[in-house]
Amino acid sequence: MIKDKFNTLLLILFAGLACLSCRDDDSPVVEGEDNPDREFMTMFRSERNGVSTSDRFSSGVSGVNDIQLYWYGVDNCAGYHLKSVIQGRDFDNPYDLIADTIVGPEVLSMKIEDLQYNTGYRFAIKTISKRGPEYDSKWFGLGDGGHPDDYLNITTLDRYAVPDVLWVEDITFTSLRISFNLASDGNYKEHFEEEGGKYIMDQIKVEPSSDNPELPGKIINLTDADKERGYVDVEGLVQNAVYIVNGLNNNVKRYWDRLYNTNMVRMKGEVGDPILIQHIFDPNDSIPGAIPLNACRMDTVLRNYMSDNTLAEGTTFVLEGGKNYYMVNSIAMSKGFTLKGNDPNNRPTVYLGVGTNASGEGLSCNFSFGRNAGNGEMGGINVQSICFLDINFDCDKAYNFITKPASAGSGMGNYFINQNSQAMPFAIESFEVRNCNFRNMVRGWIRFQGPNRKLVDKFVIDNCIFYDCGIYDNNGRGYSWVAGDGGNANTNLFRDFSLTNSTFIDSPRHALLSENSNLAWPASTVWYIRVENNTFVNLSTRTADRLIFEMRYTPANSTIICKKNLFVLTRAGSSDNRSLYQAGMDIRQFIGLKFDFDDNYSTLLPPGVTTPARTDGLFTSYAFSATNRGAGWGNGSLNVGGIEATKIKQGSSGIEATDLFADPNPIGKNGETDMHRHNLNGFYYKNTDQVRNHEIFKKDIGDPRWRANVTP
Repeated sequence: MIKDKFNTLLLILFAGLACLSCRDDDSPVVEGEDNPDREFMTMFRSERNGVSTSDRFSSGVSGVNDIQLYWYGVDNCAGYHLKSVIQGRDFDNPYDLIADTIVGPEVLSMKIEDLQYNTGYRFAIKTISKRGPEYDSKWFGLGDGGHPDDYLNITTLDRYAVPDVLWVEDITFTSLRISFNLASDGNYKEHFEEEGGKYIMDQIKVEPSSDNPELPGKIINLTDADKERGYVDVEGLVQNAVYIVNGLNNNVKRYWDRLYNTNMVRMKGEVGDPILIQHIFDPNDSIPGAIPLNACRMDTVLRNYMSDNTLAEGTTFVLEGGKNYYMVNSIAMSKGFTLKGNDPNNRPTVYLGVGTNASGEGLSCNFSFGRNAGNGEMGGINVQSICFLDINFDCDKAYNFITKPASAGSGMGNYFINQNSQAMPFAIESFEVRNCNFRNMVRGWIRFQGPNRKLVDKFVIDNCIFYDCGIYDNNGRGYSWVAGDGGNANTNLFRDFSLTNSTFIDSPRHALLSENSNLAWPASTVWYIRVENNTFVNLSTRTADRLIFEMRYTPANSTIICKKNLFVLTRAGSSDNRSLYQAGMDIRQFIGLKFDFDDNYSTLLPPGVTTPARTDGLFTSYAFSATNRGAGWGNGSLNVGGIEATKIKQGSSGIEATDLFADPNPIGKNGETDMHRHNLNGFYYKNTDQVRNHEIFKKDIGDPRWRANVTP
């Protein structure tokens, strides 16, 4: 019997792992205390717990979309309580539970059948005591990221190809039309029944999504007249709500095999007046890190909005100028909105995490594009517009590689936006960040990841400052400022991308923009990238080959514009021996590619900097003017102004950074805590004849904000 065979091993494992469980929802034991008479915490038999995948009693996928679970037995217990959710969902939310089952003490395995295809599932289990709930074991499977063995994730395999037979149109506040075409082309006969050359579909379901799971759904049993007409109209839906639309063939035994293509749709709604998130400071806030900042919590407002069908997509939320706000939990942005300060000249600050954990490491959170799927959700999320305006973003206790606590191996792994790896397909009409400052975003700024499609129709960054960011590791890498994942050929992050009038101050990153996989881009995927009138100060200078454009396999017929940008390399005086690397671009696919590179300038190298060698007075590798991987490809034949326009200029008489700016040098020299920090106001231009007469000023090169002190 499995129970007898593994009890000895179980006792050994419990001694070392019982402390890994992070929470016990059912025990009345006081927080911070433990009950030494609890039952032993059982565990799933899995590779994470040292069980080989070849072991016949190892948990895993059975077939394609069934999952077989095995766990260790505990002598003299009353049984076991098992729960399951889709990865990224909440064990405490009854709408998210896929399984919630109690079995007897003799049961040490369970097969969960007919699960959603290509979906990650998470499992939890606890031992039930004969002496009552207060003696139940802790839950195995509810651990956080700091307890790596205390969870079990299993992902079902991909579904076979599915024909697109139905779609949604004519969406109103409370109604929609579901159109369908059941004519078969003969390509899906292995898995989909046909009759008379048409797919069999006898039912359509319109069900609430996990954004609003409490709403009723609609079931339409199709008549012959419906099938002949090719559409059905559905009334009585709820405005602003999200629904999942499926067509089914109920002749098929297994539920997930009954479905054709899935559609997700949000109903229309009237956008109301802007909502002020009033700054209310609680001196007894349960989040201690908020108190020294005089900060008001605001993430709950946006998290509730995502599932609130009384508020239409496109709602504007307003923060009070000059006040501090904070977030505790990350926000999955599945619904368009605007978040703005009410005074562009006195911006509020939003802290993406405040305070520290028990090890003294800072806490962080972030925004995320889209969200993980709920039960039955497969179609993807479509979002109208997300805008951030007139806000400072920070992380209270962020640390980089130089300032990290002894307990940390690298800098903080935080971001402004970090898409979940299991996020559903995602499309957004526009994403805009205007007049915002970003500080202490250490590992990345915007990171896309996961295997599903991601579409951004319009991507705007304008009039922003990025400083005190980066240095995730000793090489100053982490993820690029905008990091594509190259996971899906139907992804397009750069359809209409513009980065303008912004400044990046000494914030090392892997690259500025990256999307590197060699994918079979469809003809409809074309990039249009514009980087213009920005100032880059010591952009990723710690190590070689940290690029501005790292986009090796660019889709055909794309355009990259890079004009009127200013590049600045500085050191903290003659005793600062830091290396100042600067790389440009790596493009390896030039089919139909168009460049418009011109009027990019740099200040002179700091005194005494002679190595590494430079191309165009700036680049240590991968220069813009390179004829193999740069905008100078084909001797400049693809660039509007030819190869000379791709070269960095320094003007008829060069100007040093200390002559152009008031105080541009780093605060600390190489190896010091402040070696990548600067006086932010030190980048205003000096009001001198040398500045006024230089091309950088006369041609409006770089971020225009720094010219404000100069009298023409």
